[in-house]
Amino acid sequence: MIIRAENSPSRQSTRPWKEGPLRQIGCGTLVIASTGRRFQPFRVGGRPEVADDLVLDEELAAQGASLSDQLVAVLQRRVISGEIPVGAWLRHGALAEEFGVSRTPVREALRILAVQGFLTISPNRGAQVNGLSGHDIREIGQVRGELEGLAAALACDRINDDQTRRMTRSWDAFRESLDGRQDVQAERWIRANDEFHSVILEAAGNHHLTLTIRELRRRLPHNLSFAIYAGNSRLIEKNLAEHEAIATAILKQERELAHRLMSEHIRNSNEAIAHRVDRNATQAP
Repeated sequence: MIIRAENSPSRQSTRPWKEGPLRQIGCGTLVIASTGRRFQPFRVGGRPEVADDLVLDEELAAQGASLSDQLVAVLQRRVISGEIPVGAWLRHGALAEEFGVSRTPVREALRILAVQGFLTISPNRGAQVNGLSGHDIREIGQVRGELEGLAAALACDRINDDQTRRMTRSWDAFRESLDGRQDVQAERWIRANDEFHSVILEAAGNHHLTLTIRELRRRLPHNLSFAIYAGNSRLIEKNLAEHEAIATAILKQERELAHRLMSEHIRNSNEAIAHRVDRNATQAP
């Protein structure tokens, strides 16, 4: 279950992260995305009243996970999706207020995220979402390119009919994702891209390879990836053509070609992102 915040028309409150020194986005009612149910935390004396059976992530809660572990999962998803942007500051009090919990599980969740490399904690300021340098992004692309190339090669001999249909649907969904507002485009593009690569990983049938690649993917927030392609028709067409060529090679069981095309695709994408990050760094005041 993913919890997101929706603007409340009745009052202005604070989102638990801040994108810049002067910009804060209000959020009031909490919405459970899977059900659409809306609620606000009960308050006693102006503070959230914490329910003993509060659930933030149904899957983890069913496994007996603590509130702090559930918070880690929710915040990870927000950072990875780009909903919480790189450089944003997370405040203990604001997060506790949003989720209706005390500061103790929030503090523990932020500590875990810092150990995982998602955040840097600064005393008396909060925790800031980490970014990546162009060098970091290129290194990730180099490793991930080789590993996803291997996955594509393995998929050539192992992909089944259902996986073939799903890969083809996700490939078609890329073009459909380019209709509508840019925020809608981003959501659809990210979903289609994730499905395409996930199906190939699934078809490869190597559990440890899948875990390693997923961890590398987590290091690069989706909003950075989409920002490179948004509004750039040349890059979009190039990206679409690369996906089509990879899918075709897999379906024709051309292992070496599938490996090479996937490796080049990952390196090309990461190089484009690294170039943007380097350029932004040189233009920073």
